[in-house]
Amino acid sequence: MLNTLFKMLNRQWNEIRMGLIFLGLILIPSGLLAYFSLRAIENEKLLSKERLQESYSQFARLATREIDDELEDVEKRWSSAVRRIIDKDVRIPAPEELDELTQTEPLIAACYLLTAPGKVAYPPDLSLREAGSSSEQAPMESELFHREHELFNRLVTRGEELEYLSYDLKGAIATYREIAAQVTSPQLHAMAESYVGRALMKQGEWTEALTTFQDLLVKYPEMRDLNKMYLRFPAQYQIAVALDNLERDQEAVETLFRFNQDLLERSDVISPLQYSFFLDQIRNLAPRLLASPELSVSQSYQAELEALAEQSKKHIREKYFLQLLDRKLYEMVIARKEYKAKFRYVSEEADGDPFLLAYRALPDPSGIYTTGLLGLQINLEQLRQKLFPTILRNLKSSDQVTLAILNESGDYVIGTARSTEPPIAVRTLEEPFEFWQVAVYLSEAAPAAQRWDFRTTLSLWLISLLLLSILLGAYIFIRRARREAYLSQMKSTFVSNVSHELRTPLASIKMLAELLEMQLAGQSATASENFKARAENYLGIIRRECSRLGRLIENVLDFSKIERGVKQYSFEYEDPAAVVRMAVDSFRPHAEEQGFTLALDIAEPLPELRLDADAISQVILNLLSNAVKYSDAVKDIRVRAYQKNTNVVIEVSDRGIGIAAAELSKVFDDFYRADQRLNSQKQGGMGLGLTLARQIVRAHGGEISVRSEVGQGSTFTFTLPIPESVMLENSLGEEAQKALRSGREIEVVP
Repeated sequence: MLNTLFKMLNRQWNEIRMGLIFLGLILIPSGLLAYFSLRAIENEKLLSKERLQESYSQFARLATREIDDELEDVEKRWSSAVRRIIDKDVRIPAPEELDELTQTEPLIAACYLLTAPGKVAYPPDLSLREAGSSSEQAPMESELFHREHELFNRLVTRGEELEYLSYDLKGAIATYREIAAQVTSPQLHAMAESYVGRALMKQGEWTEALTTFQDLLVKYPEMRDLNKMYLRFPAQYQIAVALDNLERDQEAVETLFRFNQDLLERSDVISPLQYSFFLDQIRNLAPRLLASPELSVSQSYQAELEALAEQSKKHIREKYFLQLLDRKLYEMVIARKEYKAKFRYVSEEADGDPFLLAYRALPDPSGIYTTGLLGLQINLEQLRQKLFPTILRNLKSSDQVTLAILNESGDYVIGTARSTEPPIAVRTLEEPFEFWQVAVYLSEAAPAAQRWDFRTTLSLWLISLLLLSILLGAYIFIRRARREAYLSQMKSTFVSNVSHELRTPLASIKMLAELLEMQLAGQSATASENFKARAENYLGIIRRECSRLGRLIENVLDFSKIERGVKQYSFEYEDPAAVVRMAVDSFRPHAEEQGFTLALDIAEPLPELRLDADAISQVILNLLSNAVKYSDAVKDIRVRAYQKNTNVVIEVSDRGIGIAAAELSKVFDDFYRADQRLNSQKQGGMGLGLTLARQIVRAHGGEISVRSEVGQGSTFTFTLPIPESVMLENSLGEEAQKALRSGREIEVVP
């Protein structure tokens, strides 16, 4: 097994050596070149980014300094305005003074005044009191109170089981009505009626449900449930839904807008969660109602809805600001912080919009401790218009740079434009605005980055092309080297075979000549007849061996001429049947001597062809010679010639060893032989016969092909085209053919 492996490695040593050369001298250096080139590009890119980063960091430092200066100026404006109404006699400012402050100072959007934790003095229409925080008198906890609440809870549980688990809406309605009939508490009675209306809505009894909720709204307009939520709110919403299902769209829209206004007016006495819930319910129902074709003034309703939504948004925001300021004041009062006439700031987001609150403490009568708080909502749009045009003009920035101020969470507050990309440089402002950061963005790819991207792309393309060129050149080099090695090996084999092929007939001729010489020297008169017969036999063998030598030499010379491109053919109009017959007859003695049966089948008459008779004969003889060499068991050769369409087809078939399918595409290559047995002295050959056959056939405008099956034999087929003039002549009558040959004019009648 090791010997076999060594032999295989020895045979493939040239290929292994070429592979090692390719790997060591081309592939590995190319990979290293690509690696170091990419590293160099990446390093240059990083350096460029660092330089660009440093440039924009410097720009951010300058912008931060400018913004700090501008913010200091605008802070002085609202600080001085507040000092005019507070510090002159250290008192709580009047509402009229705060109204004037918001009207005369464009940077102040709103004012908020807390005289103590939880006590709102301004705006006068806002309060921090929520549902459940009032001092309403709780009902007296008598025995009747406990009994009715116990009954209420038991029946509500049973009704909700029927409503939600069993989906027995009729049973649930009956249970809720039983509550209304048995309790005397107005609160419990109102809640039971609300449950009845809810179940009727689920049952689709829109008219009855509408009546139930309308009665509830009239009888119990200020009643709340056990969670301190006004029952009027869900009642108004359910009335709008019932009217919508009854297709009374106009009334439904009017009810919905009254509900929205009522919700806004009573927002101070309900929790923010309840307010947001019902506001979302209104927003979800309104678009469907406003899309109704029955509404004559849907646009006015839409405008009114948007106005109410804006009021609600403003109201929620103001209440949020008051809660925020109230927490700050509560912390100051609890910590007993001393009064300082200094502004502090809060910057966050409310309902998705950024805000800035400035606040300062208000002193107690002693002027030592904090007792109240004044808050200012800064108009960010006015602040943006005040800050950025001046800053950008002073910095002489280009359109490719945008500036923005971010809060502590990194959210956008104000700026020249919003950007979805991360900032290229960020700097924190100085006190008292240290909670803000100045961010520098690129509005579009900077020219330096664009140039660098172009250079990077170009460099990568050039490196890729260089590597591709190296690999392609290496591939072509290896292909050519393998081809040259293969041809060198085949030529060596060819020389060996030629030597053998020439030595064999020469040895036969020499031997026969010596026999003739010996017999001539020792013959007697009585043996003349016997000598004559042997001499004729010897001379026949010598003649055949000379013919064989002539064919071998002719093949070598023709191949040499074809390789140099100097091969010339003598084309004449010939009868292909005669050419085929002559070639077969000349080969027949050799075939029969080897024990072969050579059959010839010509479908005459065949049209004349313009060909070189000697060259075509050489093709046929080469094919016949191959058939003899590669047939062992069945010595049967058949030659056919026939016309097919515009070609004359010539086939040479044998019953020999055949050719493997993988070898069929290579049998016409130079020096190629399909079977290793061809190296034996028995078959001989030089590997040029089929190569010459293909070249000769193609020179005649034809093609040659092979069909073969291993163990069954092979059939070589080549075609020769029929000239158009011959085709035309064959299509004419006998008289027209004679006239055409004699050169007389003929008339063709369609």
